Amino acid sequence: MSTLPTAPGSKGKNTALVLSVVFQSLYLLSLPVWYFVSMFSVMLFDAPGSETNWVILLFYYAIKSYPFIVLSAIVLTWIMYKKGSYKWTYLVNAIPILIMILCIGLMAVFGD
Repeated sequence: MSTLPTAPGSKGKNTALVLSVVFQSLYLLSLPVWYFVSMFSVMLFDAPGSETNWVILLFYYAIKSYPFIVLSAIVLTWIMYKKGSYKWTYLVNAIPILIMILCIGLMAVFGD
């Protein structure tokens, strides 16, 4: 069985394409869920003194910044893909995951 020849500089191109499409599809599917979470995030400040708590502020701003980070990551990923920087597409695709991990970690550590 012979393998098809690949063009020079296309190493990782197919992997980057598949991973980008899969991750970005999941990110786009998470945006409606984010909308409802964001709508109720103002209730984080119900308790007296919570507006000065750095953990709550960090969690609040992480929630509010999520759609902007997702859209920026999608655009940057395809720019990097077009330029042939396939390794950078993996890193840029991981940025929204880091925001999710930050939010989940803050809830797990500081949640009641």
